[in-house]
Amino acid sequence: MIFLDTGFIFALVCSHDASHLRVRRNIAEYKGRDLSQLLLTTNHVVEETITLLRSRGHRDADVAHDLAVRVGRRLFSGALARVHHATVEEEHAAFEYLAARRDKRYSLTDCLSFVIMDAYHITEALSVDEDFSHRFMSRPGPPKH
Repeated sequence: MIFLDTGFIFALVCSHDASHLRVRRNIAEYKGRDLSQLLLTTNHVVEETITLLRSRGHRDADVAHDLAVRVGRRLFSGALARVHHATVEEEHAAFEYLAARRDKRYSLTDCLSFVIMDAYHITEALSVDEDFSHRFMSRPGPPKH
C-alpha cells in the first residue's frame, strides 16, 4: 500500500503545476492497476485537495470549481485511492504529533497522514513535498533544484 498526498493529486490534475510532468510519469507506472487496492489516502486529504483545487486549480473561478467537483467525485468514489475516514482518536494523535514538533512546518493534515501511514505500516508516499521524506520514501518527492 502507498499513501496518496494532496500535492501529488493537485500536480496530477493541474498542468500548470511545476511537478505536473514528474507526477504524470510517476502515476503512469500504475496504469491498468486497481488504484483503490494500491493507494490509500484520508478524508482530510480529500477535503484539502478539493479546497486547494477550488482556490488554485485554475485562474477562472468557474473552471476551478468544476475541476474541484470532478476530482472530488473521483476521490470520494475511491477511483483514485481508498479513502480512510479518520477517527477522533487519530485526529487527536495527529494534533499531538504536530504539537511535539515545533521545529517542523507540518500541516495538521500531513500529521494525520503520518499517523495513518504508521497505523497501516505504509512506508511510501506519492508526494511532491519534502514533509513526507523525513521518515518515508516519497515519490517523486520534492523537485531537485
